Amino acid sequence: MDFTDQLARVDRAECLGAGLASAIQSWSASGPWSGEASIAPDRLSWELRLRVHQEPPLGAWSLQFGEAAHHLRAALDNLAVAIAVQSGVTRRATLKNIYFPICRTEAEWANTQSKIASLPQEYRDAIEQIQPFQRLESGQTINDDPLPILSSLDNHDKHHLQVKPVMQPRSLSHAPAVEFETEEGAAASVPPDIEISAPSFMDGEVLLRQRTKGRISKVRGGYSFHAVVQVSLTDGREFGVTQILAEVCRYTRLVISYIAAVE
Repeated sequence: MDFTDQLARVDRAECLGAGLASAIQSWSASGPWSGEASIAPDRLSWELRLRVHQEPPLGAWSLQFGEAAHHLRAALDNLAVAIAVQSGVTRRATLKNIYFPICRTEAEWANTQSKIASLPQEYRDAIEQIQPFQRLESGQTINDDPLPILSSLDNHDKHHLQVKPVMQPRSLSHAPAVEFETEEGAAASVPPDIEISAPSFMDGEVLLRQRTKGRISKVRGGYSFHAVVQVSLTDGREFGVTQILAEVCRYTRLVISYIAAVE
């Protein structure tokens, strides 16, 4: 069977993902944020705060990501319809009710049989074999399956997808030099008591805080950090937008290729 149109939707999603990655990189390269150090009034701590000079275009990024997710989900639904059409199904009422099931449990699978009942048995078997609940037999987890993630992304997009930039503590490097008012204060502040945060990308958020036992005279030094744009699922899990989009694109293409190989 010919599934060229469905693979073209995956191609379109991949193009949207590449465009999104380029847009994020261009925005990041424009220097939209910096860090600002300040010493507390009692001079027993200092903070590094995020200063946002240019807000990220989250609305545009969310729309682009949501469109890509929709193309992938539609590619699978169109795949099921194409199988029916190429198998001789012509009744519009039947075709209208066909979609590609994504089932976490065997009970869910049993409840969706009517949606692909008009497909040839060999295709129904192939679709069942790649269902998320089948991963339990191989010791993998359903939560890691790209199909439920894709389903969640597509459904969530209908209610405004949560795309947001988040600072990552592991990406923050700093080389501060803290000068103390006295040698005794410096000695008492070893080892350093430093707290690193992973805040939302908002102006004034604290990235790093160091508490001391001696009074601080001056803070100087360099730092570097970056933000990662993430998408939130309804269950609270978060993924980097470009990474998860690339993964679901890859897996959707594998699913279509697997179904296309049925003889």
